[in-house]
Amino acid sequence: MIALDTLRRRWPSLLGTGLTLAVAVAVLTVCGLLLVSARPVLPARYAAAPVLVRPVPPSDGEAFTEPRPWPVDRADALVAEVSRLDGVRAAIPVHRFYAQLLRDGAPLGDTREAAGWSATALGGHRLVSGRAPSFIRQAVAEVAVSSALGLAPGETVTLLTATGPQAVTVSGTVDGPGLWVADDVARAWTGGVPVIGLLTRDGADAATVASAANALVGEAGVVSHGDGRAALEPVGDTRTRWIGMQVLSALSALGAFVSVFIVASTFAFATRRRHRELALLRLLGAVPGQVRRMIHGEVLLLGLAGGALGVPIGLVAAAPFGDWLVRTGFEPPTFTLTYPWWLPLAAVAVGVLVAQAGAGAAARRAARVSPLDALREAALDDRPMGWGRWLAGGAALAIAVVSGVAASGADGANLGSYALYAAMALVTAAALLAPAVLPPAVRLLTAPFAGSRGATALLVRQHTRTAARRTASTAAPVLLSVAFAVLVGGMVQTTTAFYGLDKVTAAGAAAVVVPDGTPGLSDAAVAAASGRSALPTTLYDGPEPLPAVGVGLAEHSLFTVAAGDLSALARPPLAEATPAGALRVAVTSGFAERTGWVLGSGHPVSGPDGRQRTLSVVAVVSAGPAPAEILLDRAAVRAMDPSALTPVVYTEQLVPAAPLAGLGARPLTAAAYAESGTEEDDRLVWVFTALLIGVSAGFGLLAVVNTMVMSTAARAGDLRVLRLSGATRRQVLGMLAAETSAVVVVGAGLGLGVALAALAAMARGLSTQLGVAVPMVIPWGTLAATVGVCLVLAVAAALPPAARRGSFSFE
Repeated sequence: MIALDTLRRRWPSLLGTGLTLAVAVAVLTVCGLLLVSARPVLPARYAAAPVLVRPVPPSDGEAFTEPRPWPVDRADALVAEVSRLDGVRAAIPVHRFYAQLLRDGAPLGDTREAAGWSATALGGHRLVSGRAPSFIRQAVAEVAVSSALGLAPGETVTLLTATGPQAVTVSGTVDGPGLWVADDVARAWTGGVPVIGLLTRDGADAATVASAANALVGEAGVVSHGDGRAALEPVGDTRTRWIGMQVLSALSALGAFVSVFIVASTFAFATRRRHRELALLRLLGAVPGQVRRMIHGEVLLLGLAGGALGVPIGLVAAAPFGDWLVRTGFEPPTFTLTYPWWLPLAAVAVGVLVAQAGAGAAARRAARVSPLDALREAALDDRPMGWGRWLAGGAALAIAVVSGVAASGADGANLGSYALYAAMALVTAAALLAPAVLPPAVRLLTAPFAGSRGATALLVRQHTRTAARRTASTAAPVLLSVAFAVLVGGMVQTTTAFYGLDKVTAAGAAAVVVPDGTPGLSDAAVAAASGRSALPTTLYDGPEPLPAVGVGLAEHSLFTVAAGDLSALARPPLAEATPAGALRVAVTSGFAERTGWVLGSGHPVSGPDGRQRTLSVVAVVSAGPAPAEILLDRAAVRAMDPSALTPVVYTEQLVPAAPLAGLGARPLTAAAYAESGTEEDDRLVWVFTALLIGVSAGFGLLAVVNTMVMSTAARAGDLRVLRLSGATRRQVLGMLAAETSAVVVVGAGLGLGVALAALAAMARGLSTQLGVAVPMVIPWGTLAATVGVCLVLAVAAALPPAARRGSFSFE
């Protein structure tokens, strides 16, 4: 009852905290619903197959690589064996390859692969018009397409494959999504077989058929039925869903963390204000445990109120936010939102636990209040910086310096980690040392106004000096908002420019050719660009993927050979080759040291077509723009992987657009490529960045408003003294606005300093890697917007409590 009565009396000062908890619960509800809904979905092209068989996938679920396919002959043998199982009506191997329809040089529809006609039975698709495609007639192939594309049988369109475009005739349309060619064509244009679908007879039990197939296939594959078939979703969808889960997890953690921070700071500030009230409770006989339970009771009620408000908001916002994630590429198109009954209850429970965790320190501090503290209440911070605070601030500053030095010499993923550690340590140090830094900073800021008429500048300087901790608490949310907004935006812009420059500079190029509406460049586009490129593929050590690339003679000069002869890659296959063929490869020195693939050694692997091969190491390269650690001859990669596509071609001058017309490619200058965000990963990173900045800044702005409201309410006595001293209402409000603005500007300056220090260390490390100066990119727009919003909200939150008539009462 005491806790409820206290909340009734103090609700204006706790309104910001309650809203923060409501927003946190809403964020947790939305993220929780989306996380439990982010499950694999069975592709429509396999929906009519009760049982599916696929090769053994990699052990690392985050490899995002297709399982090693079966060779065509091994797949044929498996099809013959499983076809004889009881209950199996047909076993259909899937032969698929990259293919994309073009009309007038532009991609038509979203389909980016074709399969053999027999695979339509696995999706239950049927002809709507025309007839099934047949083998190549004269020089024109036939293709069946989705009726949704609006093509009619007999039309001629362009089919873009990994080798280049060719004219095809539409033989018919089908009632489902996809692109199909004759089985013999698909068999000739594909590598290995990734899936075998089993159609069952009427009345046959899918589980029984799957069990028999599993016993027959053994360790050669994995058999799925029922909901387990969703494991065959496209690798791209799996990767997209994983990215979405990282985004949602980060948002959930950020919401919980900031909520704990705001609740902790709010109740710590409130406990300091309530010393006399708590002391009177102790005088009336309350024991420390009762005081502690009272604080926790207040927080429990506040958390329940925030949860009651946040859950409906989260339930309403989940669907549009899920649609937005699909549109931006953080969830695959197959994403479907579900509403488990227990999740809103869990979100409320987490919100209450977050509030209790934030108020734990305040409750312990309140329990230690002595009854005599009522006689020792003072507004002056006689010792704003204790030894513990000095030591902790100094330690955080030292950690920041060490992390900054490490970042300036780090490379790869460690660079970003060290820069982030430096920023976190600097933010911590700035928050701890703020009571010592802010008063002189405010004096320096107001020095130009010291000789002006009026006492506003003097009052601002004196108030920040006598209430250093209060000033630091109001500046801390601004510091955090500005620091992380500038840091996150600056890190992305700086690294984006670096990686674009890194690619172009390493290849000695002045321009590039990139895909235009296609997932990669065909051989025809690469030939038209006439530059340097690499053709990526995947080899397999057992089921585990080994990324590799194919390079030609033109690319050899980009590498520094530490041992062996790189030109041997282009020589004919080894005379002692196995029936599947042996291949010469080069490896990077780091890969050789880690794996023991030394010069002259041989290693059995499987190619992207599933066939066994022996790799013979003929060279070790120590430097160069190696996009993978295993290098093969480009022709060897094309022979194994008919669907491999080139991501980019580096050229010595800008290629005219005319030779690239109709090839799904476009030219860019080196500068435009370095600055562009056309790649899918860059776009996702930028959306993620905007989301993180928005959420972190949103919570930070709530903290700014909440702190300013509480700080102004705590100064009602000071404002009355100013009125009694002869100050007008307008003068008091002007002084309060000036003081708030000064604190926001100083807090923003400290936050900018934190971000710049971390960005400078990162830029120095990037410059060391590239060998050329990488400029530190400061997101001035983000900085101006964050500071401006903080300033407006801080002043708007500080003035209304002071403007109420009661704050200026002379009584």
